[in-house]
Amino acid sequence: MQRIVRALAAATLGLPLALSAVTGSAETTTTGSEQPRPCHQRMALTFDDGPSHYRTQTLRTLRREHVPATFFDTGMRVAANPQFAGFEAREGHLVLNHTWSHPRLSALTPVQVRSQVRRSQRVLRQAGAPMPFKLLRPPFGDVNEAVSTELTRLGYRYVTWDVVAVDWDVTTTSAEIRNTIVKEFRPGLVILMHDGPVDSAAGTAVQTALPQIIRRARQQGYCFGLLNQLGQVVPAKLPASRAAIPRVINPVPYLPLESYSGTQRPPEPYVIVDPKEEL
Repeated sequence: MQRIVRALAAATLGLPLALSAVTGSAETTTTGSEQPRPCHQRMALTFDDGPSHYRTQTLRTLRREHVPATFFDTGMRVAANPQFAGFEAREGHLVLNHTWSHPRLSALTPVQVRSQVRRSQRVLRQAGAPMPFKLLRPPFGDVNEAVSTELTRLGYRYVTWDVVAVDWDVTTTSAEIRNTIVKEFRPGLVILMHDGPVDSAAGTAVQTALPQIIRRARQQGYCFGLLNQLGQVVPAKLPASRAAIPRVINPVPYLPLESYSGTQRPPEPYVIVDPKEEL
């Protein structure tokens, strides 16, 4: 279903799917102690909803594995802990717009859609992560004709994904997350993960699955790139850095926790916000 949604989004905007964006300069990949070898096929790791408590570990893993990632961050969480967005941009990752508070855009008025996009864009800039281009991932992949029109007026394109595991459910194991993603490996794949969903206490299993996914990809000859302004996977590298990786300082905003959070609660500090007040 996710592939269909992404294909429809690409068709609406005249965008080629990520699968078509697999050419470019050769990169190198390694597995364990092997010598680097050319890499001509790449995928993209993307993370939604952050930054949360789990973003620190995500960034540690990506640095250790020398993998760049595309972060679609929510404005209200960036505003709460702006140290992450600026760091992500300086570290060599791509930081893009995932709206202010993660609503279903199709349920909003045009004025509310514009506010969601502009507020998030503004806080990213203030946090030191001005977007190099206007690409947005709509929450839930939810876009209708009216939303598409508003995004176009704002100068935005939008992109969804090719594969996502049910990583927002606390009962989904790290093995299930890993296996769901690994079986879909192909050049140009856009992978969606949630390292701290906005409405669930989940996140631990993603941290276990992430390095396993990266290593499985490299074993199969893949490397990782970033998204471009068309939502395509393009070559990218993560520069070496020794800058201190940020931690959460202020409470992380969460929407009311859904049933797939079970009885679990997010790591402290956090705060539950009223979705209507964030529109």
